[in-house]
Amino acid sequence: MVREIFKLCMDGYGPTQIANILTERKIENPTAHAKRIGLNPPARQFYDDPYLWRDSTITHILSRMEYIGHTVNFKTYRKSYKNKKQMHNDPSKWQIFKNTHEAIVDEAVFEIVQKIRDGRRKVTPLGEMPILSSMLFCADCGAKLYQVRGKGWEHSKEYFVCAIYRKIKGGCSSHQIRNVVIEEALLDDIRRITAFAKDHEAEFLQMVTSKTKIALDRSLRDNKRELEQATQRIRKLDEIIQRLYEDNLEGKITNERFAKMTANYEAEQHTLEQRVAELRTAISSEKETALNADHFLTLVRKYTEIPELTAEIIREFVEKVYVYKAEKVDGHRVQRIKIIYNCIGEFTLPDAAEDEKTA
Repeated sequence: MVREIFKLCMDGYGPTQIANILTERKIENPTAHAKRIGLNPPARQFYDDPYLWRDSTITHILSRMEYIGHTVNFKTYRKSYKNKKQMHNDPSKWQIFKNTHEAIVDEAVFEIVQKIRDGRRKVTPLGEMPILSSMLFCADCGAKLYQVRGKGWEHSKEYFVCAIYRKIKGGCSSHQIRNVVIEEALLDDIRRITAFAKDHEAEFLQMVTSKTKIALDRSLRDNKRELEQATQRIRKLDEIIQRLYEDNLEGKITNERFAKMTANYEAEQHTLEQRVAELRTAISSEKETALNADHFLTLVRKYTEIPELTAEIIREFVEKVYVYKAEKVDGHRVQRIKIIYNCIGEFTLPDAAEDEKTA
């Protein structure tokens, strides 16, 4: 049933919709199932209907890393031994032990579902958001593209525009692009990439592996350089604070001045220490990174053909899309897009002349 819940999410259903589907199918909820087999589940409330599912239950299931074979500790804590109430820890404080038991859900599927949940399509007074909502980004300022639509509009009239352009006058250009235009360009690129990967698997794997190794090496080199600079600055700040302390003791600077200066330097040092921790984690992760091109090929084999663009196909194949400012070329409006695919990043076919696609 866990696999079915993840599949329904991949198919574009939200937690409430999934809960309704399971309720209609008369499938036992986790609490009822546990009670039936003799367990005492730590549920906060019980329901008379054993087939009633709540959206909160679905949300909890979709976020549990235990289903991909990991053990997660320190999700909660207590303020003191006298206070029995459990508090939720920030995910940064979790301790994750990988591959401690057999996985129920493929890790790549789990990651895609998390991306779907992060960019889930909200239901508004105008209906459910279009399938590319939260997937498009401005190639110049990095902001998300804002979906523009109106009551009674046909889909062909809907378009995206840079969020910074809408919020800040002169902050960026519009980067306006119609939904149907980018959907057509995206569908065409997915078809071409999947066709190439299907017909030339060995060449595809070699190209992606080579490209990713170069990118990882560059990222690792840049992160190591930044880590060294940050570490040196932290040591320098220690020396500055020590000198300020000595000057304060000798009466060269006032207590007020000493407090203000040390507060500023300590704040900078704290920020650097956080960045150092992030960089060390990134470096460690990059050293362990192995390209999951095989999973991309699994997705390719899953679809014998892709007749239309759906929420499931987009979330399975695509991580994000960058949209560039439109330009005039030989009297025609041309707008480039850059597609970042799940598992393989940006990919250019061997016969392509440019890295970016045009819409």
